[in-house]
Amino acid sequence: MRLGSWRRRLCGGLLLLALFCAMPWARADVLLWEVTGGSAPVWLFGSVHLCRADCFPLPRAVEARFSKAAVLAIELDPTQPGVAAALFQNDESGGDLRSDLSEAEWDRLRRQLQALEVPESAMENLTPNIASLMVTFAAAQRVGLLPLYGTDLHFLGRAKRGGKRLVELETVEQQVRALNAGSRADSLNGLRAVMAAVDDGSLNEMLEEMVAAWQTGDAERLEEILQKAEQISASSESFTEAMYAQRNRAMSESIARLARKGEPAFVVVGSGHLVGRDSIPALLARQGFKVRQLETSARP
Repeated sequence: MRLGSWRRRLCGGLLLLALFCAMPWARADVLLWEVTGGSAPVWLFGSVHLCRADCFPLPRAVEARFSKAAVLAIELDPTQPGVAAALFQNDESGGDLRSDLSEAEWDRLRRQLQALEVPESAMENLTPNIASLMVTFAAAQRVGLLPLYGTDLHFLGRAKRGGKRLVELETVEQQVRALNAGSRADSLNGLRAVMAAVDDGSLNEMLEEMVAAWQTGDAERLEEILQKAEQISASSESFTEAMYAQRNRAMSESIARLARKGEPAFVVVGSGHLVGRDSIPALLARQGFKVRQLETSARP
């Protein structure tokens, strides 16, 4: 397989773990929020970046709001040139992943990534956090969770075909910085923990629970899944701050500007950015917007 080919296969899926951060909201059956109080309504939809064919069709309430929007806002367009190169560039921290792992750990990593057909020379230059995401992506693929069925790509394709204006809330450089936050020692320990979770089956179990909670719009269950994910990956405080809180603050400011511009906007971001004490809906509510989670039966 050519190098460019495996990079293209992975680049969209490797942003998948910006998914879950939680707080109990009112129970609903879809991860869809309506934001009013600006010049035009904004709808926030929580996506899963990897899913199966049975994730579709999406609830009618979701599709109806998308149809009414003039603008689609997403975290990042993973199909744009340069995304894969940014994710798989050499590790600027100066570390060599292979030298930081024991021979047994390296063999385990190589085995777990075998299905992705990643060249060993490319593996050596990965940061530990990106390697952890690749391991997770490979595990997701083995249980049939694929970027082909990601809801963000679904709406991205429809927006381009339908002529909706596209807004990216982040740059690839910002996402890569967040993905690589935390000390190298913490990141290496996280990689070891994720590899162990693949072998004992706990990671696959979490991925299945994640999709089930998303399909039922169960924000409270997502809180429990986040806690489990943090235990599995041994996430450091600095990583969690960079991956969720900092990005949520920046994205909420961009979404607030959209709400004030007067064009109805449909926003698709990883579900974890929409639930939690410092979630995007919570931050928008603190700015004075009215924010409510919708039911699938809610009329447009």
